[in-house]
Amino acid sequence: YSSPVLYAEEKHNVSIVFVDIVGFSRIAAGVTPLKVMDMLQNLFSRFDLLCEKHGVQKLDTVGDAYIACALDDDDDDDDDENNREDDNGKSRALCCLNLAKDMVKESFKVMAPTDPEEHLKIRVGIHVGDLSCGVLGQSVPKFSVFGDAVNLAARMEQTSMPMRIHVSKQFHDLIGEDETRWEESKITSVKNMGEVETWILDPVY
Repeated sequence: YSSPVLYAEEKHNVSIVFVDIVGFSRIAAGVTPLKVMDMLQNLFSRFDLLCEKHGVQKLDTVGDAYIACALDDDDDDDDDENNREDDNGKSRALCCLNLAKDMVKESFKVMAPTDPEEHLKIRVGIHVGDLSCGVLGQSVPKFSVFGDAVNLAARMEQTSMPMRIHVSKQFHDLIGEDETRWEESKITSVKNMGEVETWILDPVY
């Protein structure tokens, strides 16, 4: 038995943010499940507020991973929508970059349950590209996104450094001169995509 898809469409020039906690497995192994949940609730609630602040949509949480992206707002008028299309998603990309910066700074305020004097450290990855999205499922419908752009954003996070923002060349070039504090570029190996040029940003200094 299959039911029709409730909603599905293609989106272009979407910036996608992936975040996870450095050393999460070690932290989770050292405390009770309740303390792990308290920690995640504290961190993710802060991230939720930051998404609202920057106009970015929270997509999902999976374990210690937090995923967000900047999609079009259906309530925007035509003029605003045309302006966003003209900038190839740059305005939404800047929203995601500012979100990522604030996420890193906010993580300083959340202490690890294994050490009350140690704040959590996170990794952030961002990519911009085209994706497919839709509402899937029958008993518990869920908004989902997928495609190479999602996979590359996840890879940026997985190969990032603690308290840094790791972005693809496409995202870096789209931001352009609106951000000038990038560290040197590097080559990152991406499964099924080969070697790609990427950039690192330290949002604190």
